[in-house]
Amino acid sequence: MADLEKNKELLRRFFKAINDKNLDLFDELCGEDYIWHGESGPTELNEVRGRDNFKKAVAEFTDAMPDLDITLHDLIAEGDKVVVRFEENGTHTGAPFAGIPAAGNKVNWTGIGIYRFANGRIVEEWFSEDSLGILKQIGAL
Repeated sequence: MADLEKNKELLRRFFKAINDKNLDLFDELCGEDYIWHGESGPTELNEVRGRDNFKKAVAEFTDAMPDLDITLHDLIAEGDKVVVRFEENGTHTGAPFAGIPAAGNKVNWTGIGIYRFANGRIVEEWFSEDSLGILKQIGAL
């Protein structure tokens, strides 16, 4: 039971690092060979391999929405995985996203992620969010 709670706490720190724009903390929280699996989006990218590449992908998103705030609603742990249901809010005031220049649009969406842990670190993620809703809200559609 203790490992499940440790993994949940590690995941809370992971999302706090994103909220705080402290992506260097991923070096402590995530395995070097981190794998992110996600739905195809504007770049048709549905997999990111390597912690450094993942940090770059997250930075592109937080650069587009500098005030991004993620709220965790549910964390459910079993075995070597933790599932999280979350809500994100931000304003597209920064860098272009999905090829769309920032227009100051407020954006709100929900999603679910499944995170696998090994040796006290997050090593793999399966991620699904309301990408269509995000694109509509920033004016891409």
